Amino acid sequence: MANPLAHAQGLRGARALLSIADFRWLLSSNVLWWQAHFMEAIVVGWLVLEMTNSPWLVAVAGFCRSLPLLILGFVAGQVADRFGRRRVILAAQSTNFTVQVTLVILLLTDSLQLWHLYATGVILGACWAMDWPARRSLLPDLVGKERTVDAMLLENLSQGFSRIGGPAIAGVLVAAYGAIGAYLVMMLLSGATLTTLSYLSGQPIPKTNRRAAASPWSVLGESLRYVGKNQPILGVILITAAFNMWVVPYMTLLPVIARDVLRVGPAGLGYLGAASGVGSFFGLLLIAQIRRHFSNGWIMLVGTIGMSIVLFGLSQSTWYPLSWGLLFMAGMGQACFGIMQTSIILLTASDEMRSRTMGVLVLAIGSDPLGKLQTGALAQVLGAATALSVMTGAAALALVGIGIALPGLRAMPAPATQQVPPLVPPIGPAAQTPTGVPQSTHTPSQPGGN
Repeated sequence: MANPLAHAQGLRGARALLSIADFRWLLSSNVLWWQAHFMEAIVVGWLVLEMTNSPWLVAVAGFCRSLPLLILGFVAGQVADRFGRRRVILAAQSTNFTVQVTLVILLLTDSLQLWHLYATGVILGACWAMDWPARRSLLPDLVGKERTVDAMLLENLSQGFSRIGGPAIAGVLVAAYGAIGAYLVMMLLSGATLTTLSYLSGQPIPKTNRRAAASPWSVLGESLRYVGKNQPILGVILITAAFNMWVVPYMTLLPVIARDVLRVGPAGLGYLGAASGVGSFFGLLLIAQIRRHFSNGWIMLVGTIGMSIVLFGLSQSTWYPLSWGLLFMAGMGQACFGIMQTSIILLTASDEMRSRTMGVLVLAIGSDPLGKLQTGALAQVLGAATALSVMTGAAALALVGIGIALPGLRAMPAPATQQVPPLVPPIGPAAQTPTGVPQSTHTPSQPGGN
């Protein structure tokens, strides 16, 4: 039976976060944005596969979408600091909406060609590379640093619903109406995201201490030195690079596995994509229960290594229900990675280095395009299943090595020391939570110039 006091504190924690108007608008925009993002991952992969019948060219589409992460990771944090996080987010989403409108017009006029998908993939990837670090860096300004993990849990909870709905809806729409049906919905979602973000207040966020005259290269060097001296952040960066090189590209292979191994159409592909979203939702509930007993670093390591092992199992499966279940478990590992990747950095980095460190994180995510090319080449030569087994096996070994080499990542203090009531009430028996938890004196800043 759940502890009534913990349950009440959890509800109060959620209400406290949702009482911040700007956090509500940002959270709402995140739901819409991620919904379109997960729809796009399914639609583009299936569309390219149907146009070319080539796993390699499907991987090239993913490469184009991810390439800007490798390039813009050098400057993403600096741009957010210079022009303001709010302005960067709005500019990125305005461009995103324009691209979606363009793709709808190309489809309606029967003018869409493969190079259009590649070119728009680069533009959308550039938008993501600028938007994501600015959006995540904004969270502590809105809710306070002591509430960052709770805010990330709530944000990932909403993302989990999008991860379920996005692929499933995309698959059904493609099966029923073709790609145009899915792209029309993505265009509407993109427009709604932009509209929601326009309601963010215009009050300025206090500036951090940063040298305006520093050159981009000196700032990058300073950021890399800062990361290198901080084992928890360094661990996140290395795990992110390995994870995006060898694990994340499995999504590129999913259309090929669905059609050629599991023998299902676009609707079946959509339900496969949704499986990880369902698993992610349950992973969030699990993290909410264990994060006060294990360090953030341990949760991240176990989640990413576990996901690698589960996806290795997927490479051996030819039975749809088993594959769905394995992707469900992979989603639980994805939740551990997604929450702790950002939380560790936002909790550990100083305020003046927060955006820059997030920029280094985007640079690490930039290993994804290289992983996609590697995935496509292996799939073309060895087949999708063998390519997946090789890459996930390499990922598991690399992640274990990182965990052993960086004890500072594993030894991070458990979040329970923060004296913050849990956002999600414990499920089942729970220890009595002490009363009289000190109230934070932090007054959340309002987004404006940043």
